[in-house]
Amino acid sequence: MRIQLLEKCHKRKNFYCEDSSLTDYIRKQVSHDLRKKLAICFVAVDAKQNVTGYYTLTSESFGRKFIPDKYLSLVPQKNNASVVLLGRLARDIKVKGTGLREFLLMDALFRSYKLSTESIGALAVVVDSMNDMDIEFYKKYGFEQLPDSKKMFLSMEAIGRLI
Repeated sequence: MRIQLLEKCHKRKNFYCEDSSLTDYIRKQVSHDLRKKLAICFVAVDAKQNVTGYYTLTSESFGRKFIPDKYLSLVPQKNNASVVLLGRLARDIKVKGTGLREFLLMDALFRSYKLSTESIGALAVVVDSMNDMDIEFYKKYGFEQLPDSKKMFLSMEAIGRLI
């Protein structure tokens, strides 16, 4: 199993997961987002170049009102915080139960942490969970659910301890 940047040689048309919006995204929308530089997509591929899982990363400016209180002191007054948005994460239903989803998450967190220490500043990784199952999944890895939101927050400090 390899995780790499999505390329034209990767086969996406047979990708299928439980969430139709995530299936449609990798099949139809991701190329547009890549061309427009709206996101970057990493894929897990098998030996035949079939996409078995993917995630997207993008940078985002996060308002102070969304930052958990214990991290507010790190952000100057009247400023927003830079975060890495883990926009989408999915694995093909054919590989359900193999741990690929967790592996993709760890890869995304590692890449985000590395970027934040070497290339760009980022306070945290933020995800926008789609349902209660997602919330439980991300909580297992230390993400905090933000009040009145489906967004979840994991500081780079916590990611550093995880990896």
